[in-house]
Amino acid sequence: MKGVKHYTEDGEYNGPTHKMPGDKVHTGKKHSDDSKPVSHKPGGPFKMNQSPFDKSKGLWANIHAKRKRGETMRKKGDKGAPSEQDLIDSQ
Repeated sequence: MKGVKHYTEDGEYNGPTHKMPGDKVHTGKKHSDDSKPVSHKPGGPFKMNQSPFDKSKGLWANIHAKRKRGETMRKKGDKGAPSEQDLIDSQ
């Protein structure tokens, strides 16, 4: 958008930008490994690709957090569902 300020984690960005799928805007004319997400607000949101789960707390903490939010667990064998070995390793 012309006339709209863009910000990265490092501060104001005045260079070219491009749109990604899902209306996310990144730095540079084309997407590359150096592209960074930009925002119209100085404070972000910049961490758009982070998982809502906390890997440091472990599998069971994430399962309990998901249940607390009212979300249902994936069925056994579904893509992304924890395997039997994941459950054994978490205990």
